[in-house]
Amino acid sequence: MAWPAATTLTSLLMLLLMTIAASFSPRIIATTQAPFGRILKAVKLPGGYMEVVQEQRCSHGLLRLTCRSLRAFIFILEAEYHANHTEFCQKESKSLKEELKMWTNKGSTRKRTDMQELKGNYILDDEDIQADIIDIRSSLNKRCSGQKHCRYNVTIEHPGAYSWVPGEILLKYACIPEVAVKRYCNQQVKVVSEDGGYLNTPGYPLYYIGETCGWTFRTFNGQRIVLTFHDLDIRGPDADGNCMDIVRVRDRGSTLFEFCGTTAGVRVVSYSNVLTLDFVASKRFYNARGFFLQYQVLGCPEVLAPNGSYVSNGTLTSRTFLCKSGSVFPDSRERKRTLECRNGKWNETATKLPNCVALRTHAYPRSRITATHTRGYRETETRDLVEEPYPPHLSSLREHIAKVIAGTSRKIVTK
Repeated sequence: MAWPAATTLTSLLMLLLMTIAASFSPRIIATTQAPFGRILKAVKLPGGYMEVVQEQRCSHGLLRLTCRSLRAFIFILEAEYHANHTEFCQKESKSLKEELKMWTNKGSTRKRTDMQELKGNYILDDEDIQADIIDIRSSLNKRCSGQKHCRYNVTIEHPGAYSWVPGEILLKYACIPEVAVKRYCNQQVKVVSEDGGYLNTPGYPLYYIGETCGWTFRTFNGQRIVLTFHDLDIRGPDADGNCMDIVRVRDRGSTLFEFCGTTAGVRVVSYSNVLTLDFVASKRFYNARGFFLQYQVLGCPEVLAPNGSYVSNGTLTSRTFLCKSGSVFPDSRERKRTLECRNGKWNETATKLPNCVALRTHAYPRSRITATHTRGYRETETRDLVEEPYPPHLSSLREHIAKVIAGTSRKIVTK
């Protein structure tokens, strides 16, 4: 009766030894990935921190995207396949290196064979030739966006990728706290900082409900609003090309963006400080993700020119003021002053900018050595004329006196 138990114990020991041996094999090491990628930074958001993660893998391996927090979900920032970057695949596995060598030697032959098999009225355009860099966000969004963790294989998930040469996958994604994302329709959204915020449709990423949703984004005068659709997946156009469901972005009645279908990375920039987003859906539930977007501000709030100056140059990133001729800024004693826009704020407090003041002329003594005919050298005193700004109270008084004198002169001339 002891033999079956011994046999079971022996089998378990053998299985354990095989598992340990397999873990040291080159193939297994090549496909093993750390549970978390390299965290680039943590961004503070309402309700927690958003982690930005970067991965760098071979395209013929398995990608694992994971959030450390169970109350966060994934969204994709960047995802590219690089055909010319093969060093990473060569380091991962000898077998992949041999496969890469085979593709390199036979790639041109395969392309010629494919072209010979083309029949009929067919034109080989740029889309039929494999590009060096391919954006794979569409398939990665379908698999991973909105999830807490996922597995992704580009050769299986992305259309046409099964024939790609082994290359490098560059991936950057974020794990965002659920509480930091707006999830409700028909809201007024105030955009106050460069980081802005995040928003998704109700039901994302599993479905969206059949109702019309609207959002209005506002910021300060002088600033603009940026919407970035990291993931957009709604019902596509019908056979006639008409959209049953549609996403529309408007700026004071002018349509900036209108779309139905699937896309990623679309960026819409307003002209004013008010932007309206409408999602018009048919009156029924639909099995698509909806959308997930980020909203941000561009530029800094409007700032008025100080008294006695005007804007000589203004952009989204800077504003230059120039005092009128004969006046300067009293603190710097210069006519020009430039403000820099950083993270949605000016580097100086706009309300505390000094007004321009008029210049006044002073004579300051300056010593110099001059030669004499009789006793060698002697020190004499000369005076240099230096212009200085009048104090504000004297400046206004000076202007008043100048106006009175000018008025008196006109009266005398008239008489």
